[in-house]
Amino acid sequence: MIRVLPSHIANLIAAGEVVQRPASVVKELMENAVDAGASKVLLIVNDSGRTLIQVIDNGSGMTAQEATIAFERHATSKIEKAEDLYSIKSFGFRGEALASIASCADVTLKTRKEGEETGTEVHVAENKVLSVVQTSCPQGCNFAVRNIFYNIPARRKFLKSDNVEYRQIVSEFIKIALTRPELEFKFVHDSKDVYSLMPVSNVKQRIAQIAGKDIAKDLIDLQTDTTVASIRGFVGRPSLAKKSQPNQYFFVNGRFFKSPLLHKAVIKAYGTLIPEGTIPSYFIYLEIDPANMDVNIHPTKTEIKFENDQIIFEILHAAVKEAIGEGAFLPSIDFDTEGAPEIPVLPAGLKYVAPPKINYDPLFNPFNEELESRRGLSADNFKGFNPGSRFGNNEEFSFNEFSSGEADAASGMQHSPAPDRSYFTGQNSYGGVFGDETVSGERPILQLKGKYIVTTVKSGLLLIDVQRAKERILYERYLNAIKSGSVAIQENLYPQTIDLDHASYTLLMEDTEFLKEMGFDIRPFGEDCIVVYGLPAVLSGDDIDARVCLDNLLANLQQTGSDMRREMKEKMALDMVRANGCKLANNISHAQAQGVVDSLFACEEPHVALRGGKCMTIITLEELAKNLL
Repeated sequence: MIRVLPSHIANLIAAGEVVQRPASVVKELMENAVDAGASKVLLIVNDSGRTLIQVIDNGSGMTAQEATIAFERHATSKIEKAEDLYSIKSFGFRGEALASIASCADVTLKTRKEGEETGTEVHVAENKVLSVVQTSCPQGCNFAVRNIFYNIPARRKFLKSDNVEYRQIVSEFIKIALTRPELEFKFVHDSKDVYSLMPVSNVKQRIAQIAGKDIAKDLIDLQTDTTVASIRGFVGRPSLAKKSQPNQYFFVNGRFFKSPLLHKAVIKAYGTLIPEGTIPSYFIYLEIDPANMDVNIHPTKTEIKFENDQIIFEILHAAVKEAIGEGAFLPSIDFDTEGAPEIPVLPAGLKYVAPPKINYDPLFNPFNEELESRRGLSADNFKGFNPGSRFGNNEEFSFNEFSSGEADAASGMQHSPAPDRSYFTGQNSYGGVFGDETVSGERPILQLKGKYIVTTVKSGLLLIDVQRAKERILYERYLNAIKSGSVAIQENLYPQTIDLDHASYTLLMEDTEFLKEMGFDIRPFGEDCIVVYGLPAVLSGDDIDARVCLDNLLANLQQTGSDMRREMKEKMALDMVRANGCKLANNISHAQAQGVVDSLFACEEPHVALRGGKCMTIITLEELAKNLL
C-alpha cells in the first residue's frame, strides 16, 4: 500500500543527505553566516561536535517571524522563481539545512535584526517548535546545536572517532575561511582556541594563516582569463609535492567543490616534474557564469556540473603548466606575506637620532696564526690531500684497473681475505637463493658506475643493483625492529623544527606512543609546530630528510584510523624506506660493497626490490660466451 510519509519521517530521510556528520552542521551554519553578510564568524565545538556545535555571527539577523519559518523545509530567502537557480552565487538556496539539522538534533536560535530593540529565541527539536520568546542578544544569529543524532541511535553509533570527526570539522572550517579572506573567523574546540583568523587583504595571506608561511612562500601564482572562465590562485612548486594529503582546493564563484576531472588537469600539468605517488598543493579559484553550471546536483552542493567541462579542463591544464614553467625553479619575492621587519616612523618633532653602537673587540685579529692553530686550521692539516687523485667517484669501475692484489699494493694496504660467512647453509654459499651457486671466500668485488656490484658465482657473474639492495636491507632491518618492539631512535645533532597545518599537527600529536614505536622522537613546540629530536636509527644519516619521513608518516596516518595503525606498520615501514631510498648514497667503499652483498643475502626476500623488479641477477657463462661470438 502506497502512502505519504509523515513530515518527521520525510525530514529524517532528507537529513540523511544533508547532515551526514557533525562537520555537515558546521558547513551549513557557517555558510548561512557568510550569506547573511557577517564580518565575524565564531565556531564553538565541544566533544568533536557530538554534544555542541555553536555558530555565532554578526550578520543581518532575522525577525521573530523569519526565525520561526526558517526551520520549515524549503524555506529560503535566496530564490523566488525558477530562473534564480541559474544565477545563484550564495552558498545556500535550497532551504533544507535548518530543517534537516532540527530533525536530528536539539537546536536553539537567538537572533536580532538590525534596528530592532529585542531579539528572538527559538527552541526546536525533532522539527517541532518548542518555544519562541523574546530575548536580549546582539545583532546577528547564534545557533546552538546539541546532541546530534540523539533520536537516531544507528547514525550516532556509526560516527567515527573523536579525532576523525574533529578533523572533518577543521576541514569544513578551512574551506569556508579560504573563500572569504576579508572576514574574521574563529574556531574554539573544547574551550581551546584552534584558529583565530583576522581579516586579510588577499587569499595568499589567508593561506599563510591556515597552512603556514612555509607553504605560502613556495606557491606559484596562477592567473588566466578567457571567455569561458577566469582562473586565479596558486599551485605548489614541484619540489614540495608530498605523498600525504596536501592542501588541494577548488572554488567556483566563492564556493568549494570537488572535481576529479579538474584534479586530473592539474596533475597532468605537472607531468614528470613530481615524483610518482606524490601530489602537489593547489588553491584554485574559478569564476564562471552561473548560467553555465549547475550546483543543484546534490544537497551538499560540492558536486558541480559545468556546461563546458572539457574546455575548462584544457584551460586549467594550460594555465597550470604555464605557471609551473615560469615560476617552478625561480626564487620568488612575495610582498604580500608578513615577515619583513617593521621600520618605525620617527616622531615629527625629533631632530636628532643617535648613531647605532656596535660592540667589538679591538684586539681581535682573524688572521692571527695563534687563532688559526687554535681552531685547527693550520696548513699541516691538509698535507697529503690530493684533489687530483685519479680514483674519484666518477671512475667507471672503483677497482677496475687493478687486480685485488695490485689494488691493495697500490694503496699500501695488506690484503686480507673476505670473511667466510654463512647465512643459509652453514657454508659460505648462497644456496638458499641460487640453489647450488657458491661464492669463494676471496671473491673479487667490483663496482660499476657506483650503481652496481659485480662479483662471481659458480655459473657466471652476479650483478647487484646497489640502490635496490640497500632499500631491501633497510626495509627488513626496520621491519624486524618494529616487530620486535626494539626500534632504536637516533637523536639528531640539531633538532629540526617543522611548521604544520593544524590538521596535520593534531593528527601527529594524538598518539605519540605510536610514533615512538615507529622510531620517531617528535614533540610539540608552540602552536602547530613540532620539533623532530630523533629518527629511526636504521634510517638515520646525513642523507635522510626528516621532512620526507614526516610526510610519509602523515600520509599513512591519514589513511588509517587510530585502531588500525599497529596493523599497518609493515606498510608504513615500506613507504618510509621507499621515500628515503632515493637519498641513499651509492658511492661506497670496497668493504661496504662486501657488506651489502652479505646483508642482502641475509634478507628473507633478497631477490625482490621494494619498487618492483629484481635486486640482483646472474649473467651465466653461456650468455657471456654468446655475447663474445
